[in-house]
Amino acid sequence: MELKEKLERFRKWNDTLSAYRMALILLSVDANDRAPMQGAEYRGKRRSILVEAYEKLRSDEEMFDIICSLYEDREHLDDDLARELELNVKMLRRERCVSPAEKAAYDQVLARSQRMWLKAKSEADFKNYIPYLEPVVEGYKSMIAKRDSSGRSEPVMPGDAGFEAGRPEGESTHKSSLYDQMLDDHQPGWNVARYDSFFADIRSHILPVLDAIKSAPPIRDDFLHQSFPVDKQRQVMKQITDYIGFTDEWGKVGESEHPLTSPICRGDVRFTTKYREFSPVQGVFSTVHESGHAWHAHGLDPRYEGTLIGTTASAGLCESQSRLCENHLGRSLAFLETILPFFQKAFPARFEGIDARTLYRAANIVRVSPIRTEADEVTYPLHIMIRYELEKEMMDGNLPVRDLEEAWNAKYQQYLGITPANAAEGVLQDMHWPYAYFGYFPTYALGSAVAAQFFATMQQDLDVPHLLRTGHYTDLMTWLGQKVHRYGNRYSMEEIIKKATGEDFTTSYYTTWLEEKYLKSGDLYNPM
Repeated sequence: MELKEKLERFRKWNDTLSAYRMALILLSVDANDRAPMQGAEYRGKRRSILVEAYEKLRSDEEMFDIICSLYEDREHLDDDLARELELNVKMLRRERCVSPAEKAAYDQVLARSQRMWLKAKSEADFKNYIPYLEPVVEGYKSMIAKRDSSGRSEPVMPGDAGFEAGRPEGESTHKSSLYDQMLDDHQPGWNVARYDSFFADIRSHILPVLDAIKSAPPIRDDFLHQSFPVDKQRQVMKQITDYIGFTDEWGKVGESEHPLTSPICRGDVRFTTKYREFSPVQGVFSTVHESGHAWHAHGLDPRYEGTLIGTTASAGLCESQSRLCENHLGRSLAFLETILPFFQKAFPARFEGIDARTLYRAANIVRVSPIRTEADEVTYPLHIMIRYELEKEMMDGNLPVRDLEEAWNAKYQQYLGITPANAAEGVLQDMHWPYAYFGYFPTYALGSAVAAQFFATMQQDLDVPHLLRTGHYTDLMTWLGQKVHRYGNRYSMEEIIKKATGEDFTTSYYTTWLEEKYLKSGDLYNPM
């Protein structure tokens, strides 16, 4: 087969795969955005049919040979195409070990899990959810265990042991731990050893900050814990999304139990938020967080759309964009000063006498909470560490699902000195395990650290407070678009950080940010 024909076959195959992915994403968006529960089982079964068809196409033997052959001849192709082939080789060698039928069956397991998680959370009942989570965990471990060394971060290259027209020569003699592979899936190159070192570094800086805050005078935030009817909050949120440039032309905001973002394409990005009647700023931070993901997808170079380069380089990079928008922009004095009039107009009695600095201090208060998504910047990484440690034990076989709630509560007592009142604000609060997002949690903390490094460079290039106060939020997104978003998966996270900041990744900007913001600036806490 000539090169031209191979390329045509590859592009047609890729376009068809992207069409299936779009359909599956739209079904997921619909299911999460308050679709009727009575139709959930029917929708789940029909979705699994699409999953099997998608996986059969993706695992096509002839196409695998064509892609491997093209990759062998990559020196004759442009760099973008070579990168696209590299990503496909890695993806196919990792995924082909599990049959389409197995993946379709597991998709039904997930559909049941997700449906029963919503029910269990509404009833704060973990015990009755255990039979649905156990097959999610064991099924996922089983699929990961079928991988050989081709599941590693780097694709197997021509000339490597185990590569013969892209085919493995039997089972590898070396396999990383199951959890290492799960971590690598979301953050290539990161494993338990690397995350352990990362968290040890973060913890050594966070704990002294927390200790110092304990001796500081309390901050007033009572005005934020009155009743704020959700209908009026939605009206305020429309003003906020207009201000941050998330418009109906390319995006849509829905609502779900757990906020999430689902890019259909760069011109169609959906995300959901969640409103809290007695904590309106949490709805703001959920929206601004998800808008960071949305802008990341919207800023992609159009030529990469529909390809694997058109995905994010890693979950850590993706979360850096949401955490930057939420923490460095959304929690800033300039941002809160800008949106305060929206709340004053909608809730005049509740915001009477409240100025921007009072709102800023209240919105950034450090207070131990059992809920991760409502946590302040200082305690947030501790929530992630808890989940990371539980996942390690669960995936290593040392923590049965039936003991997860007890272990969760013990970790919260150990790290934060509190015990969740019930399973809904404890082990059932997140969607990640019911949806089999194992290995994802650590990327939130990593993303926070990366965000601080990007933001330090942004501040050097732009007058951020001025742009926020003058309604030029989108100028900040344009900067991120040029420095980060446009690349998609063309480069690794580490390469994109180096391009954007001129430095290798470091945690120093993150730890310095927390220390200076909460203690040294004097704007929030002044230890006595």
